[in-house]
Amino acid sequence: MPMPMNETLRARLAKPFGEVLDFNDVAGRIRSARPSLLAAVGDQTIMHLLDAGLTPDIGIFDLLCQRKEVPPEWKKKLEAAARREGGAVRAFNAPGTVNALMEDSVRDCLGIGSGWVEINGEDDLASLVVMAYARIGSVLLYGQPNAGMVWVEIDEKKQKEARELLKEIKQAR
Repeated sequence: MPMPMNETLRARLAKPFGEVLDFNDVAGRIRSARPSLLAAVGDQTIMHLLDAGLTPDIGIFDLLCQRKEVPPEWKKKLEAAARREGGAVRAFNAPGTVNALMEDSVRDCLGIGSGWVEINGEDDLASLVVMAYARIGSVLLYGQPNAGMVWVEIDEKKQKEARELLKEIKQAR
């Protein structure tokens, strides 16, 4: 059983790793930036993209929004989007952890350049895996509770920071 994350690490992870944008500003920015790879983590983040007519190259979701089940219409839309893209790999990941199956599933998608992962548990820390291993120039989007969407442009500095945090999380177990 994983040990709880210490408060210092929890506080570092709560801060956004990029620019926090209003949900309404993201679609236009994606269209103008045209990232080489777009990864989206979180049901609400993906739903905003789908509603704007955009599909991420990589979508990672858990059918939860702030630890509550998503509405049935969201579930249908997320599952349909994943099916259109070849289906979602399913992986377990307990809250506050990064387990090997989840990490491998996300890394496989990153290696291919596309794919969907449905997390049984919690998807939040999948963002770190994307930051750590996505190719330079990729964009990661994830939700910042009660604030908007975080836009992270992947560069060497972000990769290094994410890899260090992943190492800390794994050592905390």
